[in-house]
Amino acid sequence: MSDETKYDQAELLARDDKYILRPWPKKNEPLPIVKAKGCVVTDASGKDFLDFTTGYFVNNAGHSHPKIIAAATDQLHKVQQVSGRHTTVPLIDLAEKLVQITPKSVDKVFFTTGGSESTEFGLKLARQHTGKTDVAVLDNGFHGLSLGALAAVGSEKYRATAGIPLGDYIYKVPTPYCYRCEHADQCETQCLDEAEVQIAARPNTAAFMAEPVQSVGGIRPSEKWWARADSIRKQHNLLLILDEIQTGLGRTGKMYAAEHYGLEPDIMMTAKGLSGGVGSLGAVLVRAAVGEGFFAGTTPTSGGNAISAASGLALIRALEDESIIDNCAKMGVYFTEAVAALNDPYVGDIRFTGLLGGVELVLDRDSKEPLPKPILSLIQDVLHEDGNLITVSGPLGNTLRLQPPLVITPKEIDQFIACLRVALDKGREFAAAA
Repeated sequence: MSDETKYDQAELLARDDKYILRPWPKKNEPLPIVKAKGCVVTDASGKDFLDFTTGYFVNNAGHSHPKIIAAATDQLHKVQQVSGRHTTVPLIDLAEKLVQITPKSVDKVFFTTGGSESTEFGLKLARQHTGKTDVAVLDNGFHGLSLGALAAVGSEKYRATAGIPLGDYIYKVPTPYCYRCEHADQCETQCLDEAEVQIAARPNTAAFMAEPVQSVGGIRPSEKWWARADSIRKQHNLLLILDEIQTGLGRTGKMYAAEHYGLEPDIMMTAKGLSGGVGSLGAVLVRAAVGEGFFAGTTPTSGGNAISAASGLALIRALEDESIIDNCAKMGVYFTEAVAALNDPYVGDIRFTGLLGGVELVLDRDSKEPLPKPILSLIQDVLHEDGNLITVSGPLGNTLRLQPPLVITPKEIDQFIACLRVALDKGREFAAAA
């Protein structure tokens, strides 16, 4: 496609509406994107947007990274797809690299086609190895939308999409949501007291599964919390399953978020950006002893696709060679300070671990009452109109989810902050007139 290609945006949207089943009804969506580079995407009308969704948290090295494009193009001329009974050079290279950059406790790789599928196989591994069925998870966690993964998801709205009972073998323990915790000022990890009781009462528990930092709302547990959580699960002989589907590959300012806490999982899932944005790729890394004798039934048809594997390896090399992860850590601090400098009364909590997180908006800082939906919706609309792609997340649905490509610059963050200032002011004008 040349840069001169012209499109009729209205005609594209009409065809989309006619033929494509959308996952949810939403205003300002879909946006027909015809070009993407770095942190910017361009719609069919020629309007540019700063992408704070990173293609749904996939393009960590930025859209259309030249090294990823080159790797995918080169592999297209060699091998595209083989049976899961066989292997390819890029698949072996990627597996070796993943073992090198992840916690030392995991040393074998099982490839899948994405995050939800990785969660499913992670659960299978834990249950097969232990002979137990139950799994403890955090009540604000997100682990995917397939049936098994959905049972571990905290959102009742998402769980309801299944339309059938999801079973009770997965049970939920409290999330360390410090911003709204009554013990926040004198925290001794009291939120784990209940978890410890629940786990003790479920002797058929195989594992504890959690994201090191939660993708829904950017909630980051303290080091003290993770130290105690890890101690509890060891006391009860539970496997540790870390979901690094969204937190991995540099997103939190480390290659994997487990590094923030020194965690050594038995099973670890990774996906999202693993394909470099080319195709769909996921992986489950496992301690060799836990994976021994594993029977998957069969293999996902496109799991470990050669082109996606080559692209994923190029992504990892770009992250390492171009100091992209260092930039992510620095820009997370820059973003935090820039939002704080607004000193806006609607800003309740600012949560960035690297570039995973966002800003929780409240009507009142003292009561921490969530910003009402009509005001929040207006703020979203203003940000969109001013050229910013964002989503809203968090346990209470009042957190601006701001997860741009890891190559974002201070200038681009400043551009967003200027738009955010205007949007927050217009939110107050709307509230005053209502």
